[in-house]
Amino acid sequence: MREKVAMEGAGNGMWALVLPGWESLSTWGYDSGIGSFFAQLPRNGNSDDDGPDVWITPGAGFPVVTSPAQLQALIASSTGTATADVTSAMNHAVDRQGAPAHYRLTV
Repeated sequence: MREKVAMEGAGNGMWALVLPGWESLSTWGYDSGIGSFFAQLPRNGNSDDDGPDVWITPGAGFPVVTSPAQLQALIASSTGTATADVTSAMNHAVDRQGAPAHYRLTV
């Protein structure tokens, strides 16, 4: 039920993901057109000309992502980053970049 509530309150948006080792060009957000959260994750120092190193979006080997918590887990497992670091990076978008407050994750 919580995931449904997260999707009903979701709005389009894209925010920087300030994740150590990935912060230069990485973004995350929500796309109401596909009904899914997403992340585009190029490693620092890599060009994203051919796309990001990791692209979490439906149809690219990932399911529809229905909550920020589900996206958090996918980012952590795809990048080998600690869950706490991903939580901090995503919450930075809520605190300083205008992401909706209900996207805030708990540690």
